[in-house]
Amino acid sequence: DQAIDLLLRVIGNLRLRQGRPAEAVAAYQRAIKLDPGFAGGYVNLADAWRQQGRDSEAEQVLRKGLAVLPKAADLHHALGLSLVRKHDYDAALKAFAEAARLAPENARYGYVYAIALNSAGRRGESLAVLRSALQRHPEDLEILGALVSINRESGDRQAALRYAKQAAILLPGNADLGRLLADLENR
Repeated sequence: DQAIDLLLRVIGNLRLRQGRPAEAVAAYQRAIKLDPGFAGGYVNLADAWRQQGRDSEAEQVLRKGLAVLPKAADLHHALGLSLVRKHDYDAALKAFAEAARLAPENARYGYVYAIALNSAGRRGESLAVLRSALQRHPEDLEILGALVSINRESGDRQAALRYAKQAAILLPGNADLGRLLADLENR
């Protein structure tokens, strides 16, 4: 029952905040047992394991969840984060790409995938992912900020300026953004 699953996940979250990780893990495991088709249970359990420094168990839980729910973007994204922590960047990129593909409505997944691509030295692909994500999420400040930053780093001042101006429309009067705009306009 989804109501019971939700209640167990809330209890698990509460137990984590209370510093009672064993009880949190038990609640998440029970939630997965009750509803193995709900990605949130796996993500929460993996996060509880991660917080205890048990990253291999976290990865195992996410992979178990993906075996049941191969199209769950949340699980792919969480697996990507887990793989980054273990420095398996190629596999993390694949997981982030799949999360972004499966849930294009989630701006965060596109942003994280693009940042990972840029970190891997694949700037052109990163910018393409960011531009595509911006078309779907034109008011997302993280995406705009990444476009400003990466274009600026690559020497494309005009593109950086264009995206900074778009951000300024969303954040009128922001002093930091004003300084950035002045810097980009005066170069």
